[in-house]
Amino acid sequence: MKKLLSSLVMLLLYIGTTKAQETEFTFNNERGMTDYIVTPLEGKTAPEIYKKVMDWVKVTYKNPDKVILSTIENEYIRFEGSSQALYALNIMGKKYYDTKYQIEISIKDGKYKFDLMGMETYIPGVQGSIGGWSANAFFNGNMPKETLNYIHNKKDGTLKGTYKYFNEVPTYFNNLNKSLVESITSTVKKSDGW
Repeated sequence: MKKLLSSLVMLLLYIGTTKAQETEFTFNNERGMTDYIVTPLEGKTAPEIYKKVMDWVKVTYKNPDKVILSTIENEYIRFEGSSQALYALNIMGKKYYDTKYQIEISIKDGKYKFDLMGMETYIPGVQGSIGGWSANAFFNGNMPKETLNYIHNKKDGTLKGTYKYFNEVPTYFNNLNKSLVESITSTVKKSDGW
């Protein structure tokens, strides 16, 4: 009986931890970057959240008509952003690379899912090679754990010097999500008295 009870408790703990939803992006040597986060919004309906997300995209991005890739009203919005200060490597000092990313916001009553669908980095050509945009496997969630560890970690598990700025990427997306939450929950109306 004790064995059965113990097994049941372990099963419940396993289910509880696998069903837990992340609320912030992180990066670690076991799994890379968090796949997506879920943000609760008590008392907000899906149509309210959808409208606020659309308004936020229109204010946050320079050409909203170009960055919005797809929408289904009150269900989801997929858009593309870019930054010149998102992804850096330590190669003879800190060097940022132009980066594009796609985010999908899936909406339900009382919450939304902020999902980094993909990230691309522009690598300039060097002597004898052609540069260009390429998928950034470290942040696209498709790199095996062994490869992730081998490429960017020292034997003690810390990041190799080249990759020491990797933790800035989750911070960037956490700040982007924080901006979105503030836009959705803000009750301040824009003043016409400009």
